[in-house]
Amino acid sequence: MSKIKWLLEESLLLKISGRHIPPHTKAALEEKTPNKAFYNDVLHAFGLERTPWQKAPSAVMLPMLCLAPDAEVGIIFAQESDGKWTTESANIVEGREKFPDGTLFRPLRPGKHAGKFSTAKEMFKKVALEQKSSLIYAAIASFTINLLALGTSFYSMQVYDRVIPTQGTSTLVALSVGVFIAIFLEMLVKVSRSSILDHASRNMDMAYSHTIFQRLLKIRLDSMPRSVGTLSGQLQSYNSVRTFISSAAMYLLIDFPFSLLFLAVILLVGGTNMGMIVVGFLVVSVLVGSMFRHKIDALSASSSMASHKKLGLLVETVNGAESIKASGSGWNSLNRWNALTKDSIDDDIAIRHYSELSSYLSAFFQQLSYIALVAMGAYIVSTSTELTMGGLIAITILSGRVLSPIAMIPNLFVQWGRAKISIKDLENVFALRSDNHAIERPLSPSSVSPAYALQNLVFEYQENTPTVTLASLQIPAGNKVGILGVIGSGKSTLLKLLAGLYAPKEGKIFLDGLDLQHLSREWIAKSIGYLPQSTKLFSGTLRDNLTLGMVGINDEQITDACKKTGLMQLVSSLPHGLDSAVPESGESVSGGQKQLIAITRLVLAQPAVWLLDEPTASMDEGSEKRLIELLATLIRPTDTLILVTHKPSLLRLVSRLIVMTPQGIAMDGPRDAVLQKLSTPQQPVQQGTPS
Repeated sequence: MSKIKWLLEESLLLKISGRHIPPHTKAALEEKTPNKAFYNDVLHAFGLERTPWQKAPSAVMLPMLCLAPDAEVGIIFAQESDGKWTTESANIVEGREKFPDGTLFRPLRPGKHAGKFSTAKEMFKKVALEQKSSLIYAAIASFTINLLALGTSFYSMQVYDRVIPTQGTSTLVALSVGVFIAIFLEMLVKVSRSSILDHASRNMDMAYSHTIFQRLLKIRLDSMPRSVGTLSGQLQSYNSVRTFISSAAMYLLIDFPFSLLFLAVILLVGGTNMGMIVVGFLVVSVLVGSMFRHKIDALSASSSMASHKKLGLLVETVNGAESIKASGSGWNSLNRWNALTKDSIDDDIAIRHYSELSSYLSAFFQQLSYIALVAMGAYIVSTSTELTMGGLIAITILSGRVLSPIAMIPNLFVQWGRAKISIKDLENVFALRSDNHAIERPLSPSSVSPAYALQNLVFEYQENTPTVTLASLQIPAGNKVGILGVIGSGKSTLLKLLAGLYAPKEGKIFLDGLDLQHLSREWIAKSIGYLPQSTKLFSGTLRDNLTLGMVGINDEQITDACKKTGLMQLVSSLPHGLDSAVPESGESVSGGQKQLIAITRLVLAQPAVWLLDEPTASMDEGSEKRLIELLATLIRPTDTLILVTHKPSLLRLVSRLIVMTPQGIAMDGPRDAVLQKLSTPQQPVQQGTPS
């Protein structure tokens, strides 16, 4: 075994990181030249922290990766009592007294996100904390902006108190130059803060988007919500959380504290009487801003639900456009759309109404505060020497700085209402069961015999309504099994269970003695070939769809597989051949062509288990005959074939037949014997014995 293959598949990196590298990432790494940058990429792929390279090993930093000048690589995981370093390499585990000159060492530490996020709150919190340095820089920038903003107030105070009474032109010039520099610096700092926040927002968006979509891909198929539109809306709602995090952080760290600082300056310049006026209006403004919080929360929830339903209806209408037109039921969809639109608009208008009402009231009290300050200040200036005219001007300017952050409270409550709904929606997504649910380290064995064993299996879509019930079923490696049964007997569902797409509610499915739920999804996809009744294509090229999920497939292999399945006729007829564009869902090709593409994909993958669900349902007689002959040739004697079909012509591929009912297996035995029983209706149906 090469050192790179050992490092990626069998080394201690798997145990340290607690994860396997996906096949496509592994293939990409294997093509690179082994150097320091390459090993950085390897450790990053394992989710390990970016620690610096060192020139000597350290016992307190173990385990460590060691890279010798001759590109030999190993992992130091212990120091023995005699001082030797216990090192694992591609061939052996040994104790080393020293390493060649120039050897580099790097500590191996699991990354902060090496584990899985169990809740949406945990994800939002950890990703936001990763950007704390950017938020701190933005806070420092905001602090500077607010300090510079004091310059305008003090400039006005000095002009009115010193320049005008003394006609000090030189003083005016000096003050004007100083305040110009202050406001110019304020502008530069604002631009810098905007760039910092944009950078932090971009990083958070990337992390949130990646984690949420990754979580979607890991949802087990039987746990997937039935409403695609609602799920799509829930997954896209993280933007409102990120916006609230940024806004709330700046508000709590800078805007509100500086409001109190400006209040302290007012007390210092104008005294208690002037300060108490601002304090009174500050308290009133806070109460007004919080007045409609509960209404906004309730309306945000209602508006979010209506938006999700609208998106669900839109997806449903686009997917079912043919049926809607054929049945003339467009009016029904339009009425539902209009009703949902009205609900959504009404809620949004109500939210805006309460938010604007709060803002208007806050602005009203801010104006009252200004009038009260001017009136009280004018009285004090006229009747005493406690306050100067310049001080009064400065106080009126600063009062706006005190109350402006309070005017932001209604908007913050709107953001908080939407953020709470978004978190709740995403919590529902994170709560769905995933592939290998509750299994921290799924198995990826090098080889497994394709032999199935099912014990006390029960699966149901609806509570207390079993779709599949099997007491026991054995399918040895190399068996070629056909599954028959009436509609609703659970044939297709059984194939999904055998493919690991569904998990049984009760019982176990074993593959070569290993619980199927303990095997990694990547390993299952590579080893078990599943062909559903309805084939879905994805936007991209025809080549992309043929090599979906596979790496290292060249054009010669693709064309050879296309020739075998008969797909080459379609490829040759397309102007761009394999590079022809395929739209979403592949609506540009027929159902039979979709099945040919899916079967060609299986031919390229050459799995050990073939699970075929009505593989020729959309094919003509000639294509079906050619495919049957191809499958008879391609499926190896050691491969396991499980075929669901209603077509007698396909039964020549199998040697064993199972007849299913919702209550369990009605017949199980050699193909010809079961067919003979089925052709004799008067003969009572008995439980067969697996062959």
